[in-house]
Amino acid sequence: MKFSFGFLAILLAFLAIIAGSSLLVLRTLGAFGLVGSPSAARTLVWFFSATPIVLILCMTLYNKINSPALSFFYHIGIIWLPILLYLFLGSILLWITYFISKSFGVHLPMTLLASIVVFVSLAATAYGIWNATRIRIVTQTVESTALSADWRDKNIVLVSDTHLGIVRNKHFMKKVVKKINSVNPDIVLFAGDIIDGPKFNYAKGLEQLSELRATFGVFYTPGNHEAYNSEPEKFYPIIEKYTIMLRDRKVDINNTQIIGLDFKNETADTTATRLSTAGYNDNKPSIVIMHDPKNIKALQNAGVSLAVSGHTHCGQFFPINLIVKSIYKKYTYGVNQVGNTASVTTCGVGTAMSPLRLGTNPEIVIIKVK
Repeated sequence: MKFSFGFLAILLAFLAIIAGSSLLVLRTLGAFGLVGSPSAARTLVWFFSATPIVLILCMTLYNKINSPALSFFYHIGIIWLPILLYLFLGSILLWITYFISKSFGVHLPMTLLASIVVFVSLAATAYGIWNATRIRIVTQTVESTALSADWRDKNIVLVSDTHLGIVRNKHFMKKVVKKINSVNPDIVLFAGDIIDGPKFNYAKGLEQLSELRATFGVFYTPGNHEAYNSEPEKFYPIIEKYTIMLRDRKVDINNTQIIGLDFKNETADTTATRLSTAGYNDNKPSIVIMHDPKNIKALQNAGVSLAVSGHTHCGQFFPINLIVKSIYKKYTYGVNQVGNTASVTTCGVGTAMSPLRLGTNPEIVIIKVK
């Protein structure tokens, strides 16, 4: 891993945020009577201090070493982050409640309220981890006169963001494949981030894809997390054994051009140029796979029949979902119909970073055309 100035700046900012949040939480737990003894306080200080450092070390080393021990400590760190987030938010609420009650001369059981905050933080995280394992099948209906003749009554299955790697593994992929096959897909579209980025056994992790059964085939276009992987020469040959990989190219299937646009941080104009370079024909029905829905408008302007994306995770868990929705707005999730173009963004089926979903659900989408 290259430690550029930008990376170090982000790392230091991350640690500063964690340190500030941890300090507030520790101060709150002590002030409201949940940390009684000095030894308990010292233990908490050590835990709060060591956990983010261990997490960063595990993330760094995992790019070089695939180890069960690293995975164990990574899981502790990555699960601790949302707990800390909820404890931080709860601490703010506790102090607001305390000062308001004090100003009105009202005595509240602050120790009890602090205990409730801790319980809710732990329970919310536990529920989120459980909820992230419950894959839903969701049906989205789009209107497209261009596609309806050939795709009416067929199952277009959209899957995104499995994020195989440290947290999700071959057992998760087996579950995903079983769910996909259960809906009798006519075509399967993987819209990026099949892997999380760090090294792992790609052959074992992806071999379940060989069990997929789809009338017109299984198509895959990479996302941003594939770009984080340091072994593309090992990963891409394996994924190509099980899917038709589309990176800025098209194939013609069922009287429809299927185009995949590789993930790029770019302007809408550049997206339009790449669409044209990939061989797009605006006189023919089209389905475009593009991981990030940021530049969907470029596809709408080009008259694409159907665009499918993932990437947003719908924010994955509260309150991050509110931030993501403020960025992507109506393209955060679901169907959008603009002119002749229908677009579908999925919440994704896996998780990135922390393995929980709170306020969002993991899903596999069946797209029906009418």
